[in-house]
Amino acid sequence: MKGKTLLSLAIVLAMVLAAMPFAAVKAVPPCTVKVIFENGTSYIEKIPCSQFNVSINIYDSPNIDFFDMGIQWDPAVLELKTGTAADVYEGGFMKAFGATSFPGPSSIDNIAGNMPDIPCGFTGIGVMAHGNGTLFKVAFHCKAPGDGNIKIMNPNVISVLLLGVAMVNIDVTVNGTVHQPFPPVTNPQAIITLPVDSTVYTVGNTVTLDGSHSTDGIDTVPFPAGEACPINVWDWTINNGTVYHLFGAHQSFVCSGAGSVTILLTVTAPDPTPNDDPSYHNQSTSSPVTVYQVTAAAGPAIDVYTDRGGQGHLGDYPYSYAWSDAYGPQEEVCVYAKVTYNGAPVEYKPVDFFVYDPYGTWRESRVAFTNASGIAKVCFRIPWEGSSAEWFFGNWSIYGTVSISEVQVSDTVKFPFGYLLSIKSISALPFTVHRGIDTMYINVTISSIAIWASYVAFLQITAVDNCNVPIGMATDYPITVPPGGLVSLGNTITIPSWAYAGAGTVYADLLMGGVWSGTPYCPEKTAGFLVVWP
Repeated sequence: MKGKTLLSLAIVLAMVLAAMPFAAVKAVPPCTVKVIFENGTSYIEKIPCSQFNVSINIYDSPNIDFFDMGIQWDPAVLELKTGTAADVYEGGFMKAFGATSFPGPSSIDNIAGNMPDIPCGFTGIGVMAHGNGTLFKVAFHCKAPGDGNIKIMNPNVISVLLLGVAMVNIDVTVNGTVHQPFPPVTNPQAIITLPVDSTVYTVGNTVTLDGSHSTDGIDTVPFPAGEACPINVWDWTINNGTVYHLFGAHQSFVCSGAGSVTILLTVTAPDPTPNDDPSYHNQSTSSPVTVYQVTAAAGPAIDVYTDRGGQGHLGDYPYSYAWSDAYGPQEEVCVYAKVTYNGAPVEYKPVDFFVYDPYGTWRESRVAFTNASGIAKVCFRIPWEGSSAEWFFGNWSIYGTVSISEVQVSDTVKFPFGYLLSIKSISALPFTVHRGIDTMYINVTISSIAIWASYVAFLQITAVDNCNVPIGMATDYPITVPPGGLVSLGNTITIPSWAYAGAGTVYADLLMGGVWSGTPYCPEKTAGFLVVWP
């Protein structure tokens, strides 16, 4: 009713002015109103869950002192940012000429997708606006893929008060279109956890093949989650001079002779509902690694490894290192060197250990003597330099060297360093929730940098509202995260009726040792959501 009241006042004033002797009725030049997006056009592409502002602009306007119009949109793919009058802003067109009254929309139907009445007029008599500018702006939220139109409603009720003219129809209206693309097809991913690339094996040892952490494909329909396309074939191609195939997520073979071995894993994930999307059809992807087979060394030899593995070849072979499992922040790394001659241990030999960071910088040098078993040992901790500590994350190297009968031999072991477990992603769905009504789904994905070890974690999730008041918690424990893998978890939080409306935040914390008394594995991760009412 606000718009109608202002409209009535504008018409009465127009009649008064029209009766004045100096008021001459004349033709009104063409006038256009357009829906204009942030890119300056009437068409824009936005991804689902993003937000944008749209302007309703007027062009070639004659002298006016009042307008009243509405807009409508496709509620299946678009909605107002908060669903309240706060989403509608007065533009600069009228304000540039004088003081205005902009009461905002008289009614909002975010479910049906329309605001039929958005008025604005000057507070003083005789003030006129003309030319080009923005009448008002509206904030939107993208809900789902597809094309959504934003249309100008009732363009003929735009009231224009001229000297001698009381009403003017808009000649042209240009509506807007928001295109939200469907998510792209996601092919399956072939992921080889074992063996680690460039690992060295002694002839006669078993090589374990693990492709169980490969990921399924996803077709784009049905929306929103997409259609899972499970892997049904794991094909290992082994080439060590002879090419043969092994099938299954878990396999193994025995090293049969010295040399390099190329291993190619190909996974196939057919679409369970063919022709949903022509770009996805029995998708297959491959991933390669190369390992090396060597014979046990004769004469002097050294094997460097850590207390988390990494025993590899003996001797100074062209294949330069084996892998230890990963270490986390401030953990102690204990490194060993086994020194032998013709396979027998060599006692009381000084071994020099050199430690290099991921950038190849020499960080430490230590010397230790071998014991009766031919093993030397040193321990150290990786620097944790305050806010710059994560700079050291990556693959560290430990180089060991010894001289036996004036023959120098060496070996290297490498290991990953970083947060053993970390929160790869977190999302809160749906983004917009109604207090006292909706349940929010919190999806968390946890990743591991470990090569062989599994780790147990405890997940704590806390949601807070716009005033930073906790409104819900969820926990998961214990969670076993496999080596090199990803674990996805889902939790729910129901929004209480007393939650403050506005932007909220979800915090996810990953702990070791206990859900109420544990210590963090990694920094916490956050996601946003929006509480609205009613």
